[in-house]
Amino acid sequence: MFRKPLLTVSALVFSLLVFVFVQDHAIAQKLGNKKKASKNKTSLKDDPEIAKQLELAGENRAELEKAINKVNHKQQDGLKFLILNMPEADLKGLSSDFLLTNIRLAYRARAKASWKIPDEIFFNDVLPYANIDEPRDPWRKKFYDMCRPIVKDCKTPGEAAQKLNETIFKEISVKYSTKRKRANQSPKESIEQGLASCTGLSIILTDACRSVGVPSRLVGIPSWKNKRGNHTWIEVWDDGWHFTGAAEPSSEGLNHTWFQKDAALADPNSKRHSIYAVSFKKTETKFPMVWSPEKRVYAENVTERYIDKKKDSGEGKVQVMIRAWNKDKTERQIVFVKVTSEENASQSGKTKAGTADMNDMLTFELESNSKCTLQLSAVGADGKAGKELASVELEIGGDPDQLIDVVVESLDELKPKPVSDKPKQESDDESTKDESTKDWLGTVLTRDLGGEADRYFYEKSKSAENAMLKMRNGVRELAWERYLKSPIPEAQKEDFEKNQVTFEKHLSPYTIKEVGKRPENGWPLFIAMHGGGGAPARVNDSQWRHMQIYYKDQKDLTGYKYLALRAPNNTWNGFYDDYVYPLIENLIRQHIAFGDIDPNKVFIMGYSHGGYGAFAIGPKIPYRFAAVHSSAAAPTGGQTSAKTLRNTRFTFMVGEKDTAYGRRKRCEKFAAQIKELKEANEGHYPVEFMYKEGFGHGGLPDRDMISQMYEYERDPAPKHLTWEMTDSVVKRFFWLRASKPERGQVIDAKIEGNQITVESEKCKSFSILLDSRLIDPAKPIELKVGDSVNQIKY
Repeated sequence: MFRKPLLTVSALVFSLLVFVFVQDHAIAQKLGNKKKASKNKTSLKDDPEIAKQLELAGENRAELEKAINKVNHKQQDGLKFLILNMPEADLKGLSSDFLLTNIRLAYRARAKASWKIPDEIFFNDVLPYANIDEPRDPWRKKFYDMCRPIVKDCKTPGEAAQKLNETIFKEISVKYSTKRKRANQSPKESIEQGLASCTGLSIILTDACRSVGVPSRLVGIPSWKNKRGNHTWIEVWDDGWHFTGAAEPSSEGLNHTWFQKDAALADPNSKRHSIYAVSFKKTETKFPMVWSPEKRVYAENVTERYIDKKKDSGEGKVQVMIRAWNKDKTERQIVFVKVTSEENASQSGKTKAGTADMNDMLTFELESNSKCTLQLSAVGADGKAGKELASVELEIGGDPDQLIDVVVESLDELKPKPVSDKPKQESDDESTKDESTKDWLGTVLTRDLGGEADRYFYEKSKSAENAMLKMRNGVRELAWERYLKSPIPEAQKEDFEKNQVTFEKHLSPYTIKEVGKRPENGWPLFIAMHGGGGAPARVNDSQWRHMQIYYKDQKDLTGYKYLALRAPNNTWNGFYDDYVYPLIENLIRQHIAFGDIDPNKVFIMGYSHGGYGAFAIGPKIPYRFAAVHSSAAAPTGGQTSAKTLRNTRFTFMVGEKDTAYGRRKRCEKFAAQIKELKEANEGHYPVEFMYKEGFGHGGLPDRDMISQMYEYERDPAPKHLTWEMTDSVVKRFFWLRASKPERGQVIDAKIEGNQITVESEKCKSFSILLDSRLIDPAKPIELKVGDSVNQIKY
């Protein structure tokens, strides 16, 4: 009678045992999973690739290991991606708190977003804490708190990006301005100033997008193919990449910008004219930061997506770009412009001003070598044409891109009025005192010289066969007067007052001192460049401080200014790259304008790293210098031409034992080239090789070189030139000009009386820019180019 209950109890015990076993197994499995997760988490630093990065981190290794130990296991892949791809400076400087907060907020934004994005896109275009080389700000929380309410109802990343672009710049009160402190500002820096470059604005918009889970990245072009300067904008991922300008939202949505026609002209085969998208993940391509070319920021070339392959070649068409300025040429103005002609359909639009990008200009596509009527009007309250200001005839030349600047003294009048390339009435009077002639010349200079003070002449024709001009006395003074009233000197004056020089994104500070008394014609200027180069900033800073006292004061001389220039970066070629030559041009221009220097007594010199700079700068732009000296350096292959030194004093010193990098041998080879040139050109090539026996790289006896250089003066208009081009950057050489210079092109030009003889190699198009220092414009001119002879009479 008790068996059944016993069986029931046994069954119950068995069931309990089974239950306990299952529970124990589940608990054990959970514990095992936790142990497994923990093991995976702590094993991240044992990954061979991660271990290598930890070694690179140096003293900051503990911070990265702390981040590895603390990161949520679901976010481990994100941390791994960042550590494997971050720049070395970040490996050595970012804290664990910075990284973990960035990762946590990025994952949170992804979870909150209404859209889904692939892991690959999330890692590369949402998760990164920076875009390029801007300072590393902890921007995510502030931007998320501001941006999340703006995009909470958006259904796609593209819609959210558009909303942010329309809103955030008003929220944070940041606008485009060339007066910002630097190009690569962090969001915090831009917000503090209220100003940013196109790059700074793009950084803000990209970070704002990423803060709410919108994939975004910076995109840029080093140089427009049809305009000056570079540009940066952003791309947004929405089932593919789409572009927009930061702080420039279009009512038509993404892929509609003022620059898309310019971008369509990009060249995928040219590094300078290609379009690049920034990548945090390492690639084989470098993003070209013109302000910091030595820094490695990864990218991909996306030019093919922008160029218009179906576009008509546009043969016979030219782009005419129009800007309007206030009386002092310091601010752009908005006026209504209408263009009509027999060859072109009527076109109209408004000039750009305010916070519009400097390259965002009213542009018309017109027939080349045509005539048109340019009608300018004030902009009415309705945004359309109001009161007419001027209506003039305009001749359109054959250049593919033409810029016209007009000055608006008030909204009631325009001065000077745009005119044709030729004055309606030419006076026989050779002076520029005639007001009609002066107005014409002033307009031409304002429009065509674009503020380049050193171009004291107007190109009547771009062709080599008819690149002549009839100069009037005083035109150089007029060009200088117009230049000083243009926007360019204003920016240079600001740099001058800060003891710095800039070109595009590059900035070089300098120190300057006066030695002795001012000579009658103004101060001679000695520019000295320091050693160092590819080294940490502290090393180059130390070298710069040393250069400030290196060349000894020469108190026996009448007087001069001594300027010690800091390289704009810390690369090996800091003083000899494409950005250096226009930087030096700007430095000289600002001191001619505001430093009371004698333009015919400018000298440049350097030791080691700075000596390489002298070896590159001197032969490339010798028209700027009275004399050039290089110590403990050598010519750079393909960048230094002996042929260009026909009229310029150049000295170079090297020690017998200075054999590193082939310095002595390369100097000896250069000296042999100079010897051949001297033998073939008697009286030319004032170049001297100073070979110092027993010396090595340091300690050369050159500290008194200023006294040896001081007696020389520049010849601004020599009558025999040899220009061997070594890059595509330097476009002028004394009175020669090439619109498309390329390495290997050579022009030899000689003037005897009023006969000009030109021989060229590989250079098919160039200009000859003449004035009365070179020829007598009242007499016929004979121009011989190769076998072609032309008689020109004015």
